[in-house]
Order: sequence, then structure tokens, then C-alpha cells
Amino acid sequence: MTRMVSSAYKIIRRVLLMAVLFMLSSCYEKLKVEDVITRTVIVYIAADNNLTTNANPNIYSMSSSMTNGMDDLNLIVFVDQKNIKPSLLRVHDHKIDTIMTYPEMDSTDPAVLGEVIDYVINEYDSESYGLILWSHGQGWLPTSQLHFVAPNLNYVQSRSKAFAWEDDYKNNPPYRCMDIEEMASVIPDGLFDFIVFDACYMGCVEVAYALRNKADYIVSSCYEIVSYGFPYHIVTKDFLNGNLLKACREYHTYYNKMTSWEQMAGISLVKTDGLDSLARCFGKIVAGFQDSIPRMDVSNVQCFDRYRNHVFFDLEDMVDKLGPSEKYLTEFRLQLEKCIPYKISTPYIFPGDREQIKVNSYCGLSVYVPLSSYDASGLNADYRKTEWSIDTGY
Repeated sequence: MTRMVSSAYKIIRRVLLMAVLFMLSSCYEKLKVEDVITRTVIVYIAADNNLTTNANPNIYSMSSSMTNGMDDLNLIVFVDQKNIKPSLLRVHDHKIDTIMTYPEMDSTDPAVLGEVIDYVINEYDSESYGLILWSHGQGWLPTSQLHFVAPNLNYVQSRSKAFAWEDDYKNNPPYRCMDIEEMASVIPDGLFDFIVFDACYMGCVEVAYALRNKADYIVSSCYEIVSYGFPYHIVTKDFLNGNLLKACREYHTYYNKMTSWEQMAGISLVKTDGLDSLARCFGKIVAGFQDSIPRMDVSNVQCFDRYRNHVFFDLEDMVDKLGPSEKYLTEFRLQLEKCIPYKISTPYIFPGDREQIKVNSYCGLSVYVPLSSYDASGLNADYRKTEWSIDTGY
């Protein structure tokens, strides 16, 4: 669906909502304009894994920020934790109400995410919607390839594109994850004002491009997120009110005040309607480097992951190190600036750790580099199935 159709979808929803309210007001004099729900934010917490103890503190932090005077805003939370049946919650006025309890299910199954979204938009009609996706994350990376990029991880996952890891020690392989393309298939085009990833490594251009028709904005990080997650006692109101730039600033400020390895926060705000143009700019550049990219020296390109075989590099730094013409580089940078109205990073990833990474470049999106040394693993073949690779010829 095109951006024009997506925008029309939202306009039609709002016109129909106002028409219904007008008709109802003729019958019920007590109905007022302020009774309209202006935004509903869905939080999808897939915590049936080693993050399970972080789920409840985050939910309580959300509830602590909900105060009187926010009656036109809805916060609906789906949560799946270890040894607890999944549930759907409504968070409001320092309260957490259980809407429903589900039988045991796999929250990494995109069908479950789709079911939650469908239920909420049908039961909580709003002028606009936001979505927060909370769990582990691995960007575009096929989870079957984790043994190659990180051989110290002694497991192989069954699904590809790791978002929302779920433990299953009774079966082999022991972890299940959600495929990004399958995730995109259950999210209606143009429904969400924004999608927020409270998950590691989801700030890659491959994920943003796959979800470009699903939301107007994407908030994500190019590298790891401290397991505590977003400071929801501070940023929940910002998300509900659509103050995404402020939420990004608050997130960075909160962790930048920390010490030791906790002083780590990279965040970006991506405007999705410019990603098609960014892909065209990128495609023109890489077309002239098809022979040299597989042999590229990435040792001087900003890297964001701590894997033995690196997969997440700063997009702008990678393009710059390719050495394109000044014309193409300028065009690319201008488009990148349009796509990313805000990005910020702390000076280091895991500062003080023996594997700390100095952040010299942070454009707000990462990218994979398909090196020839990765061919034998099949990682490059997997990469060329991504929509970004297909559309850019990269």
C-alpha cells in the first residue's frame, strides 16, 4: 500500500469516527468531544525469556506515569512472561486492570501479535494508534546464523529474523523468534503513527525499510539496550502524547547520567516516508561498487555489535568509506537527514567493559556489509532475501 493510501486510511477512520460521534450526540446530550479517545498505544511485551523479571517493573513504571486528565489516552499492554499465562492489561490512573487472560501461547508467533492488534483496534476505537514492541531483538539477522556471528552462543533458533525470543527448553531448537517480514504482514499498512522498539539492534535500515508502510515514525536503537528498558516512568506520557523527539531525548538523558556499563544509550527517530528515496540513493551508490563491497575493509567502519563476525555497521560511515562521488554522497546525506530528524548516542557501548566500543559515528541507522568471507555461512544468501537488499541491488 502506498503512503497516499495509508494517509487516506487514517483520514477515513477519523471522518467516520466524527460522523458516529455527531449522530450519537443527537441522541445523548451528555456525550462530549473530550470523550473521544485521541490515541491508543499498544505495548507488546514478549518476556517468556531471561528478560521476564524486567516486565513487571516496566509495567508499573508505565502506570506510575498515568495521572488524572489523561482520559483521552489508552495504554493497552499485552504481556507474556515465564510460567505465567499471557494477559492483556489496561494501564490507567496508577491502576492496572486485567482485560483478559490467554491460554499458554507463543508470543513470538506473528499471528499472536496480529490478534492482539486486531482486538485492541476493534475494542478501543481511537483517532490514532502507537505500538511499542518490547523484548530481545536481533535486527534483520537470521537467528539460524547466530552460531556464525557469535559462536559462543550454543543454540540455534528455529525462526529467522530475531525479535521476541521465547524459551522452550523442552524442544530442539530451544529458542523461537519472530520473522520481521512475517511481523510486517500482520501489521496493517498506515495504522500506526509510530512503532517503538524497546529491543536491541532493531535500528537497522533493513528493519525500518521492511516496516516503512506500517507507521509514520520508528523509534529504535542501532545497538544493545540496557535490560531495564526505556525509563517508562518518564517517557510513557511522551509516547501517549506523540512527543517522540522528547521521548528520545529523555531516554538518552536518563542513561547518559548512569555510570559504568549502564551509561549506554543510542536512539534514533526515523521518518519512514523518506526511506524509499533513501533506498534509491543507496542503490545508485552501491551499483558502482559491486566488486569492491565483498572485499571491503570494515575494520575502520563504525561497528555497533560485539560479535566475532560483525553485522551491524553505521550506514552513513559505511557509505562514506566506500568512497562514492561527492554528488552521490551529498545526495545520500541529504536524504538521510530527511529520514532521521533526530539521533543521539552515548560515547561508548558498554563503557568500561573489555569489549567496549567507541561510538565515533551514529547516523541513526545501521546496515549489514555482505563480505565475501560470509558467503560460506549462507548469511549473504539470507541477506539478499531482505526487501532492502532486493530493492537496492545490494
